[in-house]
Amino acid sequence: MFDSLDLTAEERSHLMDLVTAFADQYLVELSDAPASWPEVEPAAVASLGAPPTENGAPLDELLRKVSVALATGINTASGKFLSYIPSGGIYSAAAGRLLGAVLNRYTGGSHGAPGLIALEQGVVRWMCDIFDLPDAASGVLFSGGSTANLTATIAARSRLGDDFSKGVVYTSERAHHSVTKSARMAGIHPDQIRSVPVDGDLRLDVPALRAAIESDHDAGLEPMLIAATGGTTDTGTIDPLEECAEIASDAGAWFHVDAAYGGFFALTSRGKERLTGIALADSITVDAHKSLFLPFGVGGLLVRNEASLMNALDGRGAYMQDVPDHASAIPNYFAMGPELTRPARGLEAWLALHLHGVDAFRAELDRMIDLAEWSAAELERIDGITIATQPELSIVAFRASAGNEATRRIFASMNASRQVHVSSTTIRDHFCVRLAFLSQRTTEDVATTALDLVREALAAG
Repeated sequence: MFDSLDLTAEERSHLMDLVTAFADQYLVELSDAPASWPEVEPAAVASLGAPPTENGAPLDELLRKVSVALATGINTASGKFLSYIPSGGIYSAAAGRLLGAVLNRYTGGSHGAPGLIALEQGVVRWMCDIFDLPDAASGVLFSGGSTANLTATIAARSRLGDDFSKGVVYTSERAHHSVTKSARMAGIHPDQIRSVPVDGDLRLDVPALRAAIESDHDAGLEPMLIAATGGTTDTGTIDPLEECAEIASDAGAWFHVDAAYGGFFALTSRGKERLTGIALADSITVDAHKSLFLPFGVGGLLVRNEASLMNALDGRGAYMQDVPDHASAIPNYFAMGPELTRPARGLEAWLALHLHGVDAFRAELDRMIDLAEWSAAELERIDGITIATQPELSIVAFRASAGNEATRRIFASMNASRQVHVSSTTIRDHFCVRLAFLSQRTTEDVATTALDLVREALAAG
């Protein structure tokens, strides 16, 4: 416990020594830790929510409580976590986040920390270049893809002016739920949100999209936003981006690509080819805490034209009259998104990218694709297993040929082992198990273990 909020150098050193030792021990033990822990009743962890005392408590005692809190739920930091979309949480980026929090500089406007904003904008510009966006492109780093999708929806909506009552949003039935949620949050009536069917490969069905737009046009409605996906959460499937872009252009609609999961696979030659057409987007959602392996909390929105965000979101109060005007090199991020106050998100990305170099990230992404392709090939060799989709990126979905109940047994058995943790989805009424590879800690041994567990579950019936 400390008497003053402003710690002395000795107190800071003591605190950091204990916290660093705690984190190091956690990482050392992580490979041997289970992929998940037994479900706990709320009452069993209720004591962790006790209010703070008036006089504080010793740090070592508090860290012991953190240890108790960690041994619950799903071990998302583990390489055995193959559920949903993993987040690598690389240590160098965590160090950058700590540094940013200690420095505590304001990065919402250009006047607060122009140097830190320049670092962040360099990261944003690098991201734009990955997707071959034009010189007028820019973007903002947000907490994640949900905020990015919402911001893109608002930008698309603003092009219709104050009356967007006839604007229609089109997206795939396999799109992330935040796309339709964003439309509702942006004031789009549910009757003006179209869930377009997918084709046999689970990609947005282009003829169905054209038919929906034609029908709406005949009804006096106006296409506002076409949202395609650059790697679905379910299966990693990439929509036909070039064709969607052409349709959006013909219809006068904003073309958005939700590439929160798959976007940074464009750093690899295979990913670049499979994401062909993304360069035509008006906006792209990316999550650095997914396919750049950063800790949770760093996503972003890239836009083809910076002015599109400014036109939709810029605004000021009288208390901001001393803030300089927006400039592309050192932008006012508050004018491009919903946040006025924001952390220096770019610092953790900047530090990790410059420390490791881009090729280190590219190599890991290539390894993730390799793991998925190898796992799919091995699953195809197992009698009684059907691959739901061949992996385009780093996700494999499969099921038991015998039906849903057999697949549910495999799913339950794999997670009960606590050697891996997997999640499920439903594809054309088939319950499917997913293997999502997107952690630098996921090894070939983990993939082998997952496949062995499938075989064991099949053998057990």
